[in-house]
Amino acid sequence: MQKLGALDGNFFYTETDKTPNHVSSVQLFELPKKTNEEQFLSGLKDFYQSRIHLVPYLTRIPRFVPGNIDHPVWVKDKHFDIENHIIRINMPAPGSFEQLELKVAEIHAELMDRNKPLWQLFVITGLEDNKIAFYNQAHHACIDGMAGQAATMIMMDTTPDHPTIEKPEASNKKEEGMAELFRLSFENLLKFQIDLPSHTLGSIDASARLTKLALTPGKQVSKTFRSAPKTRFNRMVGKKRTYAAGDMSVTELKAMGKAANCKLNDIFMAVCAGGLRSYMERSDDLPRRTLKAACPVSLRKPGDTSMENQVTMMTVGLATDIRDPLLRLRSIIDSSLLGKEIVAAVSEGYNPNVSMFGLPALITSASKVAEFFNMANVAPTPFNLVISNVPGPRETLYSNGARMLTHYPVSIPVHSQGLNITASSYIDSLYFSVTACALAVPDAVRLRDDIMTAFIELKSLLIPNPNKVTDLQSRQSDIAVEPAPVIEDLDIEDDLKKAS
Repeated sequence: MQKLGALDGNFFYTETDKTPNHVSSVQLFELPKKTNEEQFLSGLKDFYQSRIHLVPYLTRIPRFVPGNIDHPVWVKDKHFDIENHIIRINMPAPGSFEQLELKVAEIHAELMDRNKPLWQLFVITGLEDNKIAFYNQAHHACIDGMAGQAATMIMMDTTPDHPTIEKPEASNKKEEGMAELFRLSFENLLKFQIDLPSHTLGSIDASARLTKLALTPGKQVSKTFRSAPKTRFNRMVGKKRTYAAGDMSVTELKAMGKAANCKLNDIFMAVCAGGLRSYMERSDDLPRRTLKAACPVSLRKPGDTSMENQVTMMTVGLATDIRDPLLRLRSIIDSSLLGKEIVAAVSEGYNPNVSMFGLPALITSASKVAEFFNMANVAPTPFNLVISNVPGPRETLYSNGARMLTHYPVSIPVHSQGLNITASSYIDSLYFSVTACALAVPDAVRLRDDIMTAFIELKSLLIPNPNKVTDLQSRQSDIAVEPAPVIEDLDIEDDLKKAS
């Protein structure tokens, strides 16, 4: 048995039929020569079976403590069957990318079966150009973004000829019973109480650092914590999903960042903000105040390869109230530092694994009550959407000999935040997706296109003329700016150290 932390368990407690809490990715593959779809699928099951022991969540199921008095545990699935997890979907040929997006939205809306290990690999065949696709799904209680990338690397190869991996001998260890489940819960609850004084001191220190930051002249910390304007994204979500995906050149994004003296993440955030502004202006529902985004920030230490969730969230402004793309970017560049300073101030006092008697039951009940009374439609919202960027593999990957061509993420809309924009890099491309509740964003494809248009516009402003950066810096005083986000990236740890 392995205990789940509070952050992992929360994805179970808040899950309902309207808010499935699984994350996914979509990869297009080029089949090996002289291999048809049937041969590939048959070999794929053997391929997965040979290394499935390397990723623990692939063969574990959750066991819940009676009464939900404490967080659940992971236990080995005694009836594991690979046939339950690798599933073929044959689309009418030649299936287009748009048809693939519709199929992904359809699958993504369905809850996973908690009586089986919480992952599935849908192999989608019948696509144009003789390609196949993976819709690779795992419950968020199993992994966060960084862990998901690590699992992808483990379950794939860097050459077409995959090596043979020896499986360990089957364990004869007897499964622990209910007594062990309660013992682990008692230990977990007791440990948290023993550690509570140190956590409290850490929280006090974090509060002091945040107060000092807020009192620093020129800082606009208070604006970061204001509620966001209500939009159509900020409502109760329904069951149906919409999905659209696109990609950008990492080389071009870096060149744009170099021209503006900022990070790739600042450019990506500005591109998303520009797309959102155009999308909402078209329907005349762009608020006068800036939209705010919640951006996941990884708390993983270097070398940490564990699979559980280790993130915190940063709520920041997107400067969508600024029309000029360069001024909008300037706002994001200047405000990214503030966001990093806030995270650096509070991260040491942050404890994601709270353990209190009956807490899981309380959160589960509260989530059901909030959904029943449609609370998201009337309650203030701290942010309008989630924007995340997770660094992915930097070299070409293969699955059972098939070459991986793309790496599109699929994420989670929730009540009050019906829109999620997530990006993941692969080799020299940044693959991003719009995953949304159909009530909030019925036309995800149009928002995806607006984001791509904003990328092209900003690129034309930055790359051709290096002197644009001077214009960008000189014009920033023309308008009052509001903090904008930093998102999860490879440089975040160095940035946090500098900020602190």
